Amino acid sequence: MKDKIRNFFKRHYKGLIAVVLLAIVIFVAVPRLLKSKADEMMQGMYQTSQPLVQDLQVTLTGTGTITPNDQYAITPLVQGEITDAPFEEGDVVKKGQLLYQFSTENVEDNIKSANLGVRQAQQSYSDAVESKRKSTDDLTLTSDQEGYVKKLYVSAGDKIAAGMTIADIYDNTTMVLEVPFNAADVKKSWVGGHASVYVGDESERLRGKVVSISPTDAVLDGNMVVTYVTIEVSNPGGIASGAIGTARIDGVDCNSEGTFSVKSEGTLTAGGSGTIAKLNIREGGYLRKGAAYIILKDGTVGDGVNSSKLSLESAKNQLESAKKSLDDYSVTAPISGTVITKNAKKGDNINASYNASLAVIYDMSKVKFKMQVDELDVLKISVGQEVSVKADALEGVELTGHITNISLEANTTGGVTEYPVTVELDEVGDLLPGMNVSATIVLKEEKDALCIPVDALMRGEVVYLKNAKGEETSPEALEAGVPAGFHEVKVTVGISSDSYVQILSGLKPEDEVYVPRAEMTDMYGLMMGTDEYYYEEETDEVE
Repeated sequence: MKDKIRNFFKRHYKGLIAVVLLAIVIFVAVPRLLKSKADEMMQGMYQTSQPLVQDLQVTLTGTGTITPNDQYAITPLVQGEITDAPFEEGDVVKKGQLLYQFSTENVEDNIKSANLGVRQAQQSYSDAVESKRKSTDDLTLTSDQEGYVKKLYVSAGDKIAAGMTIADIYDNTTMVLEVPFNAADVKKSWVGGHASVYVGDESERLRGKVVSISPTDAVLDGNMVVTYVTIEVSNPGGIASGAIGTARIDGVDCNSEGTFSVKSEGTLTAGGSGTIAKLNIREGGYLRKGAAYIILKDGTVGDGVNSSKLSLESAKNQLESAKKSLDDYSVTAPISGTVITKNAKKGDNINASYNASLAVIYDMSKVKFKMQVDELDVLKISVGQEVSVKADALEGVELTGHITNISLEANTTGGVTEYPVTVELDEVGDLLPGMNVSATIVLKEEKDALCIPVDALMRGEVVYLKNAKGEETSPEALEAGVPAGFHEVKVTVGISSDSYVQILSGLKPEDEVYVPRAEMTDMYGLMMGTDEYYYEEETDEVE
């Protein structure tokens, strides 16, 4: 048997030696190799860092879009043809500068009519006062008008009240002719002077009197600038309302013909109340001022004065309103700035269907933007606070602004509430409306602060320092999952940013702190199946 064993070893001793060597490798070298690999992986699961002395800031960031300091879209207040628009896109305009001039032909007609209405109302009021003065106890109503009775509204026996319309009166004994003269030829000294008036084909020449000159010019076809002159002339009996006429003043002929109208046309109103006993007027008849036109049986006389006074006030208000509306025909720049768009030009006719702006002006003396600030941060900022700004389009350029408004009108989306904060730039520079910018607001700042990475600070304001030579690993460090070779230290912290936290006490600049890498630690634990193996191996190495 022994011989068989001896012969077996002799024949297979080389193979047996290989088996023994393999066993030695398996039971000695492999554990050492695995431990070496584990050490390498362990080193990748954390890093160390020495505290840094640096300036530390707590900041708030946001984004926005540049807008001008002010902008204004000019909309028309009137309708009509634009006769002038002396500006172009890109022009810099001053506040109050003329941008658009509309034709004032219609409003000038309204002013003329209103002026005529005031004169008539003033005359009616004066006549009513005189009529009241002349009225007698027999309740006689005297006329404050003079002219032909165009229409009569009452009859004998009717009951009338003060202010009631008795008749329509028109006076064609004096006719009014309004004609245009070239604006350059018109002189203010003409008012009160004489004019030669020609009716129809100029076969009949009359002597007239210049009573007024229009305060504004008008533009006729062919861009001819004219001024209208009003002339009164006694009617020889053949001039009817609407007849054509021309005029010459100081040797200057009018630009074109005009039409005649009666000097006065109005209504006769009752100067008292009562029952008509006798009616002394008829349609088509001529009524002279001061003549007794009604005799009352009973009632009161003289109430027409108040009615005439109210009519005069109403006429004056209409004239004032017409004059004020003239301002709307000249459109001026509401702000100083740059013209961004010009949608209407000279010659355009603006009507009721026009729904666009005439022009848009940007005030680029300053620019601003709005950023959204979370409700958790909005109480940390204040108006006047400095803001650092960078524009995507201006690489390497850093600008400065200040908070000018923190709106209370919050926006809530998905349970998150934000407040719009307006930032005004101190300088415009090359910024343009529409450019995107990012903003940084410094909430807190510490100069020369002792700082460590935020990942190095553990719960309870604890950090782990690397052991000095001969110093043992603290049980607290092992229990917290920190590798062997570190011990726990309690610190006092100050401000912190996303990356660093300030250490007020507990560390020195030469200390070396443990900084975990969470993702690597998780990977190692999955590979080993438990964290316990990791800590036992690290502990054994120290021992």
